[in-house]
Amino acid sequence: MAARTDPALLVAVAPLEQRIGRETHRLTVELLGADEAKPGVRELIQGTLDLVRGLGLADTISDDARRRRRILDRWADVLDESLAGASR
Repeated sequence: MAARTDPALLVAVAPLEQRIGRETHRLTVELLGADEAKPGVRELIQGTLDLVRGLGLADTISDDARRRRRILDRWADVLDESLAGASR
């Protein structure tokens, strides 16, 4: 977060964040067996990663594990349904 307002830190951190982001995306696609050639799948995967990142950050601020668990359980259902529909 500090790199947003610190140009020197941004230069140091941005390439690493981009590389980690691409690799995390690639691994997620592989682990889920997702076909990104299908419309919307790439966005679904990226949205999932953004959701997890946001929940991870929120977890450092407050302990609301029960609510987050319900969110993740429901999202897993949505993800399963969406990816199954994309495979047709």
